[in-house]
Amino acid sequence: MMQKKYSGTQARQRLNSVLANHLIQDFAANGAEVVAKIRKDKPVEYMKMVSAVLQQQAASEVAQAPEYNVIERRIVYPPAHPDS
Repeated sequence: MMQKKYSGTQARQRLNSVLANHLIQDFAANGAEVVAKIRKDKPVEYMKMVSAVLQQQAASEVAQAPEYNVIERRIVYPPAHPDS
């Protein structure tokens, strides 16, 4: 059986998907206990985890906002100045 070959971007997306699925399964089985233990035993690591999740969520929400593309285009491609 031949393995499917992925480009660099496709390979990263596939790896992210496989890893995300594994983490979801692991969290479903052990998540609440592990998070509570990390919060108690390693509060700095707990806050790093919380921060990373919140940053990722915020970035995702910004990227999905309809006005994001409009703002980005105005910054990258500002309209021509009428006096030029």
